[in-house]
Amino acid sequence: MGTTPSSSGLSNHDLPSPRLAVPDDEDEPPGSHPRHFPTHLEIPEERVGNDRGHGLERRVSTLHSTIQSFEDAIGEKVPVTAVSSAPTILCESQSHSSGRHMDRLKILFRPTHKVGPAPGYKASVVAAIRYSPLNICLLLIPVSWALHYTHQNATIVFVFSALAILPLAALLGLGTEQIAVRTSQAVGGLLNATLGNIVEMIIAGIALKKCDLSLVQSSLLGGLLSNLLLVLGMAFLVGGFRFHQQEFQPIAAQLNSSLMTVSVISLLVPSAFHEYLGDRLGREEGPLLLQLSRGSAIILILIYFAYLFFQFYSHNHLFVDTYPASQRKHGKPLPGSTSPVLPVADPASGHDHIETPRINIPTSISILVASTILAYVTAENLVSSLNGMVEHSSVSKEWLTLIVIPIISNAAEHATAVVVARKGKFDLAMSVAVGSCIQIALFVIPLLILVAWGMGKPLTLLFDPIETMCLFLSVLIVKFSIEDGKSHWMSGFVLIGVYIIIALSFWNYPVADTIQPTDLVCS
Repeated sequence: MGTTPSSSGLSNHDLPSPRLAVPDDEDEPPGSHPRHFPTHLEIPEERVGNDRGHGLERRVSTLHSTIQSFEDAIGEKVPVTAVSSAPTILCESQSHSSGRHMDRLKILFRPTHKVGPAPGYKASVVAAIRYSPLNICLLLIPVSWALHYTHQNATIVFVFSALAILPLAALLGLGTEQIAVRTSQAVGGLLNATLGNIVEMIIAGIALKKCDLSLVQSSLLGGLLSNLLLVLGMAFLVGGFRFHQQEFQPIAAQLNSSLMTVSVISLLVPSAFHEYLGDRLGREEGPLLLQLSRGSAIILILIYFAYLFFQFYSHNHLFVDTYPASQRKHGKPLPGSTSPVLPVADPASGHDHIETPRINIPTSISILVASTILAYVTAENLVSSLNGMVEHSSVSKEWLTLIVIPIISNAAEHATAVVVARKGKFDLAMSVAVGSCIQIALFVIPLLILVAWGMGKPLTLLFDPIETMCLFLSVLIVKFSIEDGKSHWMSGFVLIGVYIIIALSFWNYPVADTIQPTDLVCS
């Protein structure tokens, strides 16, 4: 049967529904609302020059084509009004962008828990005095000074100076921790890593001034080994005995492993350069090695600043309190453990953990300044007595500089990492231990290379080959331990065991000639 035309002269066949060429609203899922064809359209008359307006001109052109097709189909004109929407879109975009940037900065200084009221000055001083039993060793500071300036036996001066530095390092940790309480875990970890390295930087700076370049290199590389194996191992061990499993952000852990690998590469390349090209280059090796070291130092510092930007701005969500208390899964201790599980605040319960500072901010800053000054004078006495002690004892200089001095210098970080791991703050423990290693490897060592350049001293990245090999193997085993974002007490036990093996190997380390090229003379 034929189709009878309608009275209007148009076909009775239903027209296909026109397909909208403009994408759905970004705020609505596709097809989540009925589509109504407009009887009146408003089209922006100019291209909007901001991030939300990219491609708007193309969309307007496409919309014009769609309207023309629609008009041809229905045989009617659709009224169109040209309006300028650029100011509105631009203002909204700028407001949104500005608010996003401010939120990223604010979250860095937002404490993990609610912070209670700060104590008064008297209570702060009393809390600092009672902070640690090591504070009794503060009485040894004037004793060590007196022994040094009266030219007593070098071994006695070294021992008393080392014991005097221990409480100063602990007080540095206290001041840093109390400031970090008022920030996020990422900023707190950076503060602990930075101020925890003060003693190491002081000792390295004093050794550089005295032209003892081997002490500079050994003490800094020993700091890397101490943080990677001993500090991190103790944190895993103590936290593992309290909690069945420790969790932290795996992406951040993998990034830290990659950065430590970069630092090892920066030390292996000069060693390979010296080993395989030294004989062929002859007297040209020294200047070329200095160029390689100084160029590498600049690159490492740039990588470190890029890492800070990555950590605190562009990808801060990977570092800022990645595992809140309500989402952690370490909720029960090991079988047989007598330690109670830390209370975990449930957001739904309305009861938040309140962290009360032990000391106020002015007292914390005063402690940091006073401890740094006292540590500088005491460390200078320590370095001065080192060679005399080695001459009158069977202990090797490498063992003292690679093992003993870094343990003394890292006392603050050691205590902080263990304490926060026992409290369940495993991300912060990782920031303190591994973050300190990254700072030493990518910032402190390269900075000293550049400072030595300015002082006219030939400090290079050519470290002792055995020390460099130990660092490479340590980075390797730490990478295997943290790459999955989980750890337990056995991982800590293994790391501590490796550190003890390295310490034993350097106990009788023979006094070796400098590995630096003969034309690099420090004066």
